[in-house]
Amino acid sequence: MAEGIVGSLILQIASSFTSEAGKSLWSCCVEEASMLASVKDDMEDINKELKMIQSVLRKIDPLIADGAPAAVWMEEVREAAYEIEDIIDEFTYFLTGERQRGFLSKTLHLRKNIHARHGVARRLKMIKGTIKEISERRKRYDVGVSEQGSSSSDTKNRTADISPFFLKETDVVGMEKDKETLISWLTDESVKRMEISVCGMGGAGKTTLVAQVYKNTQIVENFECRAWVTVSETYDMDDILRRIIKELFHEKKDGIPQGIDGMDSRRLAEKLHEILETKRYLIVLDDVWKERVWSAIKYVFPDNTSKRRIMFTTRDDETASSLASSNHFLKIEPLKYEMAWKLFCSIAFRDDPEGICPQELWDSARAIVDRCGGLPLAIVTLGGLLYSKHSVEEWRRILESLNWLLNNENSLIDRVSNILMLSFHDLPHYLKNCFLYCSAFPEDYLIKRKKIIRLWVAEGFVEERGERTMEEVAEEYLHKLILKNMLIVADTNNWGRLRACRMHDIVREVAISISKKQNFCMRLETLSPSDKSHRLSINRVNNINGIAPLRKMTHLRSLLVFTPYISDQKHFNINETLSFKLLRVLYLQRALIEGKLDVVGDFFNLRFLSLRNTNVSVLPKSFKKLHNLQTLDLLFTKVKELPSWVSKLPSLRHLLMNRISSRPTKISPGDIWVSKELQTLRGIKSDSELVRQVGYLTQLRTFQIKGVRDSDGIELCASIKNMRFLRHLDVKSTENGKGPLGLETLDPPLLLQKLCLSGRLQGLPRVLCSLTNLRVLVLISSKLSEDPLPFLKSLPNLVFLKLWDAYDREELCFQVNAFTSLKVLDLENLRQVRQLTIEERAMPSLKELILSGCSELKTLPQGIVEYVGGAIGEDARTRS
Repeated sequence: MAEGIVGSLILQIASSFTSEAGKSLWSCCVEEASMLASVKDDMEDINKELKMIQSVLRKIDPLIADGAPAAVWMEEVREAAYEIEDIIDEFTYFLTGERQRGFLSKTLHLRKNIHARHGVARRLKMIKGTIKEISERRKRYDVGVSEQGSSSSDTKNRTADISPFFLKETDVVGMEKDKETLISWLTDESVKRMEISVCGMGGAGKTTLVAQVYKNTQIVENFECRAWVTVSETYDMDDILRRIIKELFHEKKDGIPQGIDGMDSRRLAEKLHEILETKRYLIVLDDVWKERVWSAIKYVFPDNTSKRRIMFTTRDDETASSLASSNHFLKIEPLKYEMAWKLFCSIAFRDDPEGICPQELWDSARAIVDRCGGLPLAIVTLGGLLYSKHSVEEWRRILESLNWLLNNENSLIDRVSNILMLSFHDLPHYLKNCFLYCSAFPEDYLIKRKKIIRLWVAEGFVEERGERTMEEVAEEYLHKLILKNMLIVADTNNWGRLRACRMHDIVREVAISISKKQNFCMRLETLSPSDKSHRLSINRVNNINGIAPLRKMTHLRSLLVFTPYISDQKHFNINETLSFKLLRVLYLQRALIEGKLDVVGDFFNLRFLSLRNTNVSVLPKSFKKLHNLQTLDLLFTKVKELPSWVSKLPSLRHLLMNRISSRPTKISPGDIWVSKELQTLRGIKSDSELVRQVGYLTQLRTFQIKGVRDSDGIELCASIKNMRFLRHLDVKSTENGKGPLGLETLDPPLLLQKLCLSGRLQGLPRVLCSLTNLRVLVLISSKLSEDPLPFLKSLPNLVFLKLWDAYDREELCFQVNAFTSLKVLDLENLRQVRQLTIEERAMPSLKELILSGCSELKTLPQGIVEYVGGAIGEDARTRS
């Protein structure tokens, strides 16, 4: 965890030197050039020292235990890093404030600010000495060497769980199909050596499943020799080879070859190859963390005949995919609730022949199983513990203990938490802060992809990589956390792209415990006056005004207020944030804000501001001082017009405004947009000046504009042509999307993935048929007289097509071999269409067909019977 904090700080220091804002900052206040130079030198020295500390942290962070010297040292590093971060931000605050003041104000504040800046500079020199002292202390107490050496064997012991071998087959429920799949792969005669990967998050039951297959009579009879070796996070290659050899001989109860303990890698590899050369073998490598384990030894295993199998279990989808041969990759998902209940009852009530839960324990038992989240490891552990508990009070007490997981030492969840803790420590340093940040969201909260990406960028967790945007890098981070089973996919869009994810309850509790311990993030309900958390999450409290601890949290970087439902809205006095001068994230979605928003303008460091679903109607002038603001979210607010100074915010990357069609947000004409990094512009209302200006926003990825007039169509097409990175385009005409659009000359970039056009078209832009990346096409009120399907049928990646009042002819025909990737077809309000034909082999991938408001269509379209009959899959549906 300390490694993640240090990593973020290194990124922040580097940015202060290399970014345009940083360069501008260091160039101001010429009269204090010598002081600035000294501060800059100190920061460079600190940065070098931090990089050395980071290299040590990468070795010891996963292996330390509470109370060990390394733990004490890491706490010192963490607190020093937090202090450096505060000092840098405070120094930036004073310089920024000086630059933004007018002449008279600057003169009045000069003496005060010079004194303050010099005070910050002195603190920086002191912390520089502290950092060097911390480094010397590490060397003096040999931190990072002894800790790693002493912990390695402990880690192996902790992860090598032998319990799966002693479970009965009847104890393994909900995995019958997976078991059959593995057995069929293992007994397949048609291939030579086969590598099989079984993947799942910690506690999902992958080792249990593989152990049951390993012991299966059919498998035992099919292989002459077998070996099971737990690899774990830390491993020694010689030790793996040696243990495989010993397992093979132990299995056959033959004498282990003499001298094996003294053999080096080459001799061990030769010996193993010799043993297996003529054998039908099954080798299980359990708990593999890295693909390189197999890469280093795979040539030792003969592959010239069938019945030679290597099985891996791993927590990482990416590792599993690289290890498996062909399609022999099996992902273990958490158990469905009823399967989880069955497993729990079979253990907790094993004395009952039917495994039936007594009625008086029903409510507690159901709640406990629910808390397990479908993880067999957690279910088995809890079932074993509760087997000896018979009173209602004892069960209620266990349930209460689950509600404060990890707050006290409790062997109840040791096995689960240890696995999850190891998974956390295995994360690269740049993912640790991102993962912990997700614990700020409420339980079972759907974490939207775009939202969490923008929050990570605002917090400074994301590093720039080449020409890729930080948002693109952050999305890669998100997918890595999902691949490592630290986050769960909760929703995807029509073409399979992640839309939202969530945290497993137990994973979240582990993340919360780490966050609290490291002062990373805390929840208001657990906050005490002595806490120094850098992030605060407020969720559904009765009154969030007048909270004394808030006023003391001057170092706060993120304040997130969650009121998920309108009925749960709470009044939030914005004046409570007066002391949060270093705030980077202010998330007030659905909060009933009291007080004047002017105070927010003083948060010079603010990068993310969400006022979504609030009663805000006017943006104060003080907001124009938010030179670091990256995201301004005004969706579903009462803001009807944006002042022109919004276009001058130099760091703005995402501007989100009302999507309510009757109230598109206006923006006053002004100068050309200052921020050339703007990537998202949503809900803006068109005018002739704006249509010309947006052509300068060449970095846009998402562009939504409303109220477009026919006369502005040519100019808008010219502007859109300049947006070479555009992925999502949504254009709506006047008359609430029913007026003429004038976009017949539209020529969007080839990268476009989603296109929504609302308004009358004389004809489809011919360039649409060349948009090979287009996934979603929505045409509303187009009133086309020409059949659009011949122009669209060959789009190779189109998965969603919606035609709403878009066609004014009587016949519509989906031809053979057309729309090969289409999954959803939505035809609504096509009032002129009398005949709809779907030819054989048209839309072979279709999953959902929606017919609505087609008043002249008296019968189901020709060919639809085959679709309804199941040709489009079990999950297909037709709606009319």
